[in-house]
Amino acid sequence: MLNQFTDPAVATEDGVFISDKWLRLSEILQDMDPTIELRWIPPRHRTEADKSKPYAIVHAPRDRKHYIIMFAGETDDPQDILARLWSGNTSEHGSVLTNLDAIEAAKTAFAQREAMDSFEEAADEMHFMATSRSNWFIKRKRPDGTVVKIDTQTGAVVK
Repeated sequence: MLNQFTDPAVATEDGVFISDKWLRLSEILQDMDPTIELRWIPPRHRTEADKSKPYAIVHAPRDRKHYIIMFAGETDDPQDILARLWSGNTSEHGSVLTNLDAIEAAKTAFAQREAMDSFEEAADEMHFMATSRSNWFIKRKRPDGTVVKIDTQTGAVVK
């Protein structure tokens, strides 16, 4: 079950909050095939048929007409949606073994994408720390008890 603690939401430019897992699904789909997109349907553009299904997975080839592969709702797990796409089964029925393999592959893809996101975030943080002037100085205590500030870039004592 997805909730605000297990799956934080991210604000979009429109001021709408979208689950972090749905954004990760969108990234995985784009990595898999740039012509497959996850689209969020604003409430004013939804028909009666898709009121409870605000997401559409769309195949958008460059030189052909775009079409919807499947719809997904807020209560659907994005990992299960990816598994259904990979198993070639956009309905909720199909071969049990194929579905299990696809579910396991989807779980792995989400875990890898989450690890990659964490790595990129840590790399950004390290870059900030390395380039921030406030982190270029270290304090050392001399044998006589005085504390000096040393510039780590030049090795010079800073007063």
